[in-house]
Amino acid sequence: MKFYCKRIYLLILIPLLMSSCLEEEKEENMITSEDYIDGVFFLEHLDEGLKINIETNKPAKFFPNSERQTFEIEESGFAGLSLPQGVYWIDCSFEESPNIIETIPILIMKNKAHAIRTVRSLRNMKEDYQGFALVLRHVDARIGDDIVDSPLPEWWKSCDPEVARQLNDNGRRNGKKIGDAIKKLQIPIETAISSEFCRAVQTIEAMELDLEIETDSRLNHENANPNDPMFEDVFDIIKENQTKGVQLLVGHFNMIDSNPYRNLFRPFNMSDGFLMKVNNQGQLEFIGSVPLYLWSLFD
Repeated sequence: MKFYCKRIYLLILIPLLMSSCLEEEKEENMITSEDYIDGVFFLEHLDEGLKINIETNKPAKFFPNSERQTFEIEESGFAGLSLPQGVYWIDCSFEESPNIIETIPILIMKNKAHAIRTVRSLRNMKEDYQGFALVLRHVDARIGDDIVDSPLPEWWKSCDPEVARQLNDNGRRNGKKIGDAIKKLQIPIETAISSEFCRAVQTIEAMELDLEIETDSRLNHENANPNDPMFEDVFDIIKENQTKGVQLLVGHFNMIDSNPYRNLFRPFNMSDGFLMKVNNQGQLEFIGSVPLYLWSLFD
């Protein structure tokens, strides 16, 4: 009887031990740093510079990426940095599988908490999109000048560089870059509203999203917009056009003037934007900055 009991015990114990060994063998290589969230390493930008220390659950080596914007890093995963805001790329190989290279995006932005919230929102917007509005400044437009005293009626609507400033080739490329990311993320843009300026309308066209574009003079550049501050009009437009999908608004630099969230998304270069959301109480929330470089996370 004793022998029988021991035999049963062994029959139970051996599979448990084998299962435990298999579980240990299956443990994945992981980056364990708390700043590594949803496949992106987030760093708070500081004018005086910052430090990065990438932690892993198993021995690994880190080195600069050879093809994309990067920086020098020690094999241990430590680096002291003095870099502008942007997306950088670092390669990693774990000791047990040295031939497998993992590329890690490093996002350096001020307001790290807002950056995390923005990236998560964009990634989840395929399904969680209610109330969101993506507000952009038009893409790069450096051809011509706005001829404010032009005799042409509604000169700002002209696509002639002799009358108003127009998109350049870099701007069209940036517009397509943003559009490609939106398509890859499957963000359901339902409403597209532009200022009346040709460069703003053509920004949406360059995204190649097959959208019907509405224009609203409240989004116009200050050269053809008497309202000041005009950011209040931007917020009104968002509230007025709530739909089942995401709103896309394209305007100009004057959207930053006296904007209460100004310091959270400066600088506001051409092609940059910010993300807003109308919450369940009907209040408009600032989610975060969406600079042009952020879209490279979704290439």
